[in-house]
Amino acid sequence: MLKNWGGTTTADRRDWKHIVKSGLNEGWYQITFGEVEKVEQLPDRRTATYIRPHQMEGILQLTADFIIDATGLDAKVETNPLYADLLNCYNIPVNALGRLNVTNDFEIAELRNDGGGRVYASGAATLGSSYAAVDSFLGLQYAALRSVDSLVSSRTPQLRYLNGLSSLTQWLKWVKNQAP
Repeated sequence: MLKNWGGTTTADRRDWKHIVKSGLNEGWYQITFGEVEKVEQLPDRRTATYIRPHQMEGILQLTADFIIDATGLDAKVETNPLYADLLNCYNIPVNALGRLNVTNDFEIAELRNDGGGRVYASGAATLGSSYAAVDSFLGLQYAALRSVDSLVSSRTPQLRYLNGLSSLTQWLKWVKNQAP
């Protein structure tokens, strides 16, 4: 199902759709996929981005007030130096989508060592494991909670289960600019 979707989904927001539709119709919003060749600041302080688009030949110049850079969203594990090194050095298997294979607690089981060391991963790099929404904001929170619970259950020193009361207490300290 994830392969058909192309990843997890975003909430259906009518207000966002209206903004995008207006921008596309009025010409002030443009979506372009391609490789950035260079970026220059123009005399009027706007930005000129030179892109080699995937849809056409040649170089396209886009002039804009803002650029939203989504290059960091490439979650292929072999493009990330740390993940690629882990895969090569430790021969870690990947899941069906070619991402890091993690347990239900988001642990990379193959990296567990005899001394009790564990490695956890979440986010888009683990898409295709048992939790479909792992690359969403809620999914990242869920992964963190499951990872901490796993560490607590393995008796990690000075670590306790997270709960609403302790979270509220820490948030109040943050609001009052107090140390945790």
